[in-house]
Amino acid sequence: MRYTLVILSLACAAMARMERRQGGFQLKNGQDAIALNNKFSGLNANSPCKDGENACVKDGFAQCVGGKFVVTGCAGGTVCAALPLVNSPGTSITCTTAADRDARIAATGATGGGGNNGGGNNAPPKPPAKPTPGDANNGGGNNGGNNGGNNGGNNGGNNGGNNGGNNGGNNNGGNGGGDPQKSRTLDPAVIAKGFENNGQSKPEPGQVASLTSSNNFINFCKTVNLPLTEGKQINEGSCNPAPMGAIPSKSKMPASKFVNPANLGKVKANQKFTIEMAIQNLETGHFVNAKENYFSAPQQLNGQGIIQGHSHVVVQKMESLNSKKILDPTVFAFFKGLNGAAKGGILTADVTEGLPKGFYRLASINSAANHQPVLAPVAQHGSLDDIVYFTVE
Repeated sequence: MRYTLVILSLACAAMARMERRQGGFQLKNGQDAIALNNKFSGLNANSPCKDGENACVKDGFAQCVGGKFVVTGCAGGTVCAALPLVNSPGTSITCTTAADRDARIAATGATGGGGNNGGGNNAPPKPPAKPTPGDANNGGGNNGGNNGGNNGGNNGGNNGGNNGGNNGGNNNGGNGGGDPQKSRTLDPAVIAKGFENNGQSKPEPGQVASLTSSNNFINFCKTVNLPLTEGKQINEGSCNPAPMGAIPSKSKMPASKFVNPANLGKVKANQKFTIEMAIQNLETGHFVNAKENYFSAPQQLNGQGIIQGHSHVVVQKMESLNSKKILDPTVFAFFKGLNGAAKGGILTADVTEGLPKGFYRLASINSAANHQPVLAPVAQHGSLDDIVYFTVE
């Protein structure tokens, strides 16, 4: 009994020390966030800075390049702010709503306001006024209204409407409670500045200008008159808003080689045979619902940097082995998704009914988990797929 009490006492003491340490850094995180936001309120694009420094300038996310701030505007209804980290000491700088900024700082126990980046002030929020017909949603925001809410005003005030949010809801999506994969705003840390370059500084003959974007093409599908792909296979065409995703290193690009039938080999007509294909640098066995998740997620890599996916094989009939006629991709004699994991580095597909006499082309389609063709890190590379030609007689 005495030992049990000692163990319980030690455990309670440890928990108390942990809580004191955690509470200590959380409070300091909040105080640091307040200090940063107050500092940011006095900055402008011409303020001196050190290369690599991040800050908030006039509600926009700013990065110091060449001793000068380069400012990227936040999405509508959001402001740039320093936020306290939750699970470790420190702060982060990102775009969020003024209400979320203030709530996160308040949760640390720190006082003094969240700064003035969004036009907010340090006064405690007033209770929301009872809405009257016709004035509840000036642009979609309630509990504040009036293009940014009272207690802050100016398109981004504290506890305001943020011109479309609900109580700081950031364009009806919020920032996902701090989870960047649920946020409906683009984190400035992942904005690819290189996308603003059209590539024409030293053009090669015949080279065309690339499309450019300062927001990672997040609204590209608004520029075309096509339905969203949304995980469906749409015969009439669509626009897919999913990013391309993770790309492997040059040394880990996938490749395949047919083992059977061999190139220019022969197969007996109308008899079962097995297609065999060697595969490398593709972690096979990863495939999603092709009817509901087609192209709906980015390419992913495993812990070794290898693409997670699967393959397909397709057989098309030809007029002859030396035919120069382009084959119709909508017409094929056999198609099979190789969804299982490779055994001994070999994927297989049984052609149970065989094929009628003729000349055929066999090709692989190596794919990521969501059925998109695999992506490589460089333009100049060997084929990531294989093709062979064979005769059925």
